[in-house]
Amino acid sequence: MSPLILIWLIALALMSFSLATMAVLIGSRVLNKRRRDRRAARRAIVLPELVHHIGGLTDATPDLKGLETDAVLMAEVVRDLASLVRGRERTRLMHALQSLGVDTALHTLLRSGSTNQRVLAAEALVFFPGEETHAALLQASRRDKHRVRLSALRSAIELGQAPPIGEMLDSVIGGSELASLLFSDLLQRAVRTQVDNAVEALNRSDLPPAVRIMLMQALGASGDPRALKPLRMAARSPDAEIRAGALGALGVLGHPGAGQVVAEALDDADWRVRLKAIECVRRVGLTEFFAQVMACADDEVWWVRYRAGQTLMSLAENDVANLKAFVSNVPKRRPEPKAAPSPAPLPQLSVAIGGAR
Repeated sequence: MSPLILIWLIALALMSFSLATMAVLIGSRVLNKRRRDRRAARRAIVLPELVHHIGGLTDATPDLKGLETDAVLMAEVVRDLASLVRGRERTRLMHALQSLGVDTALHTLLRSGSTNQRVLAAEALVFFPGEETHAALLQASRRDKHRVRLSALRSAIELGQAPPIGEMLDSVIGGSELASLLFSDLLQRAVRTQVDNAVEALNRSDLPPAVRIMLMQALGASGDPRALKPLRMAARSPDAEIRAGALGALGVLGHPGAGQVVAEALDDADWRVRLKAIECVRRVGLTEFFAQVMACADDEVWWVRYRAGQTLMSLAENDVANLKAFVSNVPKRRPEPKAAPSPAPLPQLSVAIGGAR
């Protein structure tokens, strides 16, 4: 086979591949558009019927033209309506959808759908509180994929049925969950109803530093005074990272009892601890540490100096009277006595002048 024929065959193959790829892309785009149009048309049938039922225009069972069996469509509609409907209207709509078997269809979708569909079902099941829903969400939060677990966990927490704190921490330590910002937010919401369990979990020796700090932040965000004692103990930890995390949590807690450990932390050898202590002073409004924060304005780390300046301005705005009293008690430097000016030298008379006389 000559080189020209080989080049021609390669070009022909590439051209055929390009045409086939373009045909597949165009076909998929057309199919997706038709699917979206069909979905929009179905929503246009379901939404008005449900809205009429919410508004009390009809007391009969909503006639959804058989679309209640489309679990994905109903999950989308229920998720959108769940954030808009409250009170009696929400209860009326929930009972109407349960009579159509929508909750059962969502439970099935949560078990056997694709990942995106299971996430959608977990979000929509918030609309149907109950033991069966709670069991389905807990099962999905323990055994499913990462995205589905987080969605199911969030829905369970919104229903006031969060799993135990220890179980949530085990999922992070065991590697089945990620110590992400989303998980941190879910942990904070779960700790609000399980403060005692969270305080007990803080004593566990198997918590990695990142998870321990996440738990301390959740305790601080709870605003519960029961979190003060364990956070003060953590602020005296030999690990500087833990001390800094505890001081950050104390700042979020906002309890004036944090002042017992702030005094030590402002003189800590680690700059991260000094930084969090300064932030704690600003957030809690501990004006009695004004002098120490002013000393931190000369810190060797620029970030500490910057935060110290911010804190000083915040304290000055919140307590001008104490600031004036503090400034008036600061010893002022006495100006050094100026040296007396030396007398100007006398001009020397020239002998020539005397001779000229």
